[in-house]
Amino acid sequence: MGRIGRSFQLVGQSYRVLMRDKELMVLPLISGVIMAVVAASFAFGFGLDASSVERHRPDVYLPIFLIYVVTYAIGIFFQAAIVAGATERMNGGDPTVASALGAAGRRLGPILLWAVVAATVGMALRAVQNRVGFVGKIIAGLIGAAWSLATFFVVPVLVLEDRSIGESFTESLGVFRKAWGETVVGETSLGAAAICAWVTLVAIVGLLAYVIGVMAVAVFLVGAICLMVFFSALQGVYVASLYRYATQGLAPSGFDKTLLDRAFVPKKR
Repeated sequence: MGRIGRSFQLVGQSYRVLMRDKELMVLPLISGVIMAVVAASFAFGFGLDASSVERHRPDVYLPIFLIYVVTYAIGIFFQAAIVAGATERMNGGDPTVASALGAAGRRLGPILLWAVVAATVGMALRAVQNRVGFVGKIIAGLIGAAWSLATFFVVPVLVLEDRSIGESFTESLGVFRKAWGETVVGETSLGAAAICAWVTLVAIVGLLAYVIGVMAVAVFLVGAICLMVFFSALQGVYVASLYRYATQGLAPSGFDKTLLDRAFVPKKR
């Protein structure tokens, strides 16, 4: 079986694990609501609008950076909760929303510090993209992609290990080097599944528009929220499963050990 086939199967097994703890999907929903409220509050409080941001006025950089930090912190915290809940299930436990949030809450300090680091990098990449030419935008995009892959496993390290920020980054990079194929292909598989789901939703809403008119917009909004929540939770389970096997060599409950053994076969020198 090739790497693509294995990755699709691992994503499918992640789905089955998620279906055993559907309550974990509440976490990205709460995260999205809080982030929307916080972003709107900051924008209103600092008087931000699209025109001021597009003109790159110096006075907007601080509030934008604060928005970055707060929204990153919220997103990382709830992603950590999903990873913690999924890991609890894979260890044979029965996670709840409370237990997942509790696990993330115990690592709140490192999560906040990492949010500052991630927001700083994100802000810097955005500044580069806004101020350079076409080639510069491509370079900034490549750097952003490399950063995303290098930090792919930071959240599991932060929530599951007692490590500093620097150690978490180093560990994430080490795990990525070991699991780079399943990481990249798995993310592609998740992305392909998400695209298919979005295309299906748009097609359904388009057909409904002829029947119920503007009410189809409400169907689209509900469907969009459900898709974002589902795929966010599914990615958390997938990341948790890869991290657990890559670091412990143990097949999580609900996963095929033979499949994982083939995914993490030692690379020839």
